Amino acid sequence: MAVRFSKDDWLKAGLAQLANLGPDGVKLANLCNAQGRTTGAFYFHFKDHAAFISDLIAYWEKTHTDDVMAASGAQADQLNMLVMDLDHRVEIAMRLFGYRNRTVGTKLAAIDAKRIDFLTSLHAQSGAIEAVSARDLAELEYAAFVGAQMIWQNDLPMQGKKLGAAFDSLVETYLKGAPGE
Repeated sequence: MAVRFSKDDWLKAGLAQLANLGPDGVKLANLCNAQGRTTGAFYFHFKDHAAFISDLIAYWEKTHTDDVMAASGAQADQLNMLVMDLDHRVEIAMRLFGYRNRTVGTKLAAIDAKRIDFLTSLHAQSGAIEAVSARDLAELEYAAFVGAQMIWQNDLPMQGKKLGAAFDSLVETYLKGAPGE
C-alpha cells in the first residue's frame, strides 16, 4: 500500500522541482509525474494549482527566510553561515518564477523587503551606524547576495565567503573613517 503524500511532501517536492527544472518544474503534470502521483492526489491537498503556488511561496518564505532569521539569533555571522547552507538553486528559480508570474513576483518583492528589513535591524543594532546608513548597507549587501547567486551559481559557498569577507572589511574601513569615530 502506497504511503499518502502529505501537503508538506508536495511542497518539498515543489521546491525540489523548482530547483531542478525552474518554473516549468512546478507545472501540475511535471510535478505529479516526478512524484509518481495522480492529479487527484494533488487536489486532495490543494484547491487548484494557484493555491499550490501560493502555499509553495509561503513554504519557501518560512523555510528560506523566517526559519533562517529565527535560527540566526539576530547575529550577522550566524545568519551568513545559515544563508550559505541554503539551496541557492531554489532562490534563483524562485526569482526567475517571480519574473514570469506577477503573483509570485509581488510576493517575492515582499520577501525581499522583509529580508532587507532584517539586515537593516542587524546593522542598526550594532550602534555603529545610523539608521539611514544601516538601510543603505542592508540594501547593498542584499543586492550583492542576489547578484552573487546569479554569477556564482555553481560555487556560491566559496565565492560567498570571499565576498562576505571583502564586504565586512569594507564596512569596517568605512566605520573607522565615519564622522564621530
